[in-house]
Amino acid sequence: MNLSQDTIAAQSTAPGTGAIHLIRLSGNAAIEIADKLFRGKKPLAKAPSSYVNFGRIYADEHLIDEVLATVFRAPDSYTGEDIVEISCHGNQYIADLILENILQTARLAKPGEFTQRAFINNKLDLTQAEAVGDLLAASTRHSHKIALDQLEGRLEKKIRVLLDKITELRLRLELEIDFPEDYVETISTSEMTVKIAELKEELQLLVQSGRDGLILREGYKVCLVGKPNVGKSSIFNALLNSARAIVTPIPGTTRDYLAEAIALEGFLLIFYDTAGLRETDDQLEKLGMERSLGIINQSDLIIYVTDSEPDEAETSKLEKLIEEKKIIKVLNKTDILGTALITKYLQKGYISCSTVANDGLSALKSRILQEINIKPEEFELPPLTNARQIAAARKALTELEQVEIALTEGVSIEFIAFDLLQVSKALEEITGLVTTDDILDKIFSGYCIGK
Repeated sequence: MNLSQDTIAAQSTAPGTGAIHLIRLSGNAAIEIADKLFRGKKPLAKAPSSYVNFGRIYADEHLIDEVLATVFRAPDSYTGEDIVEISCHGNQYIADLILENILQTARLAKPGEFTQRAFINNKLDLTQAEAVGDLLAASTRHSHKIALDQLEGRLEKKIRVLLDKITELRLRLELEIDFPEDYVETISTSEMTVKIAELKEELQLLVQSGRDGLILREGYKVCLVGKPNVGKSSIFNALLNSARAIVTPIPGTTRDYLAEAIALEGFLLIFYDTAGLRETDDQLEKLGMERSLGIINQSDLIIYVTDSEPDEAETSKLEKLIEEKKIIKVLNKTDILGTALITKYLQKGYISCSTVANDGLSALKSRILQEINIKPEEFELPPLTNARQIAAARKALTELEQVEIALTEGVSIEFIAFDLLQVSKALEEITGLVTTDDILDKIFSGYCIGK
């Protein structure tokens, strides 16, 4: 990879007005460029690393602002390069003016370029670099924890342990290949089979952790479906504890889906209120139902809401529509329904609910948490957290299954050693030991410019 030698700069705080703004420079000329504008007791070139220096920023002998400037010298900095961070007053005009003068000799950083340089300079592995973005986006206790764990390198350590086990097997095989006469301690097929089975179990757990990681990072998607006017929007509002959806007695009020997120017991839950499913000639309502079907397919959990006599044909059609997705069935408006009808529903596994009487909502939330089914002890194991990591782990598992097949078929150890190498390469994609510029550009382009 050709790492640009340009010195880059960007505002690292959000645009607008606040207490302070922070402008960051990174590169070989960062200190020199900052010194052209900064005047303090001593030049930044002579200032100790990691100490805050008070001074003023001038441009063409005109005072711009009083600032604090901190120097971080390579390699002991975030990017591994020389860094200068300038904290000015939180006026966007002042920050723009300082950055404008810096950019006379530096280049504006691309989105995520500071973190990308940290990865390239071996300050972070790829899982840690991705964790920086996850930490910025974390909105719940659990998503914050897994982002911190990954930033501290726990996932990288887990991958390294797996790689060490694979490397040990490969070395033993390759010694046999290279020195067939001198190498005495050959590894038996039975021993290899046991070790491959153990590795397979660990890789399967790693792949499975991706489901939990995605939920913790991106949220658990819950979709409310049912006929018009059964009270989906009322339940939606009650779960959010806000009047987000319009509620009227007129069927078909919700013409499109609504989406809102809440934190519940440390989990991010994304609720979708969809258009009621029914036969209609209203083109807008039809379009809303089409979009609802798309949301249903993307959701992790379906809450089916009804308020009348059970319609077996309707529920059967719904179950076919959503295939193997989890379903919670809810009987709404129990404040106006008879006891006999409610009992019939309860016997069929429905949760009784009334948004008017504020009844059954706690039970519904508890049931949703049960369906998430992530146990507290699972948080101690760093999960995979995005589609890229999961795809690489699945690839590693597939390659290991090829090793397993080769062992049962008595394939030559040269081919087994080669297959084990492919397992290693797949795992190395997770931490970035093996990657491509296209993948890196895609990962870092989603970051803000100052990160």
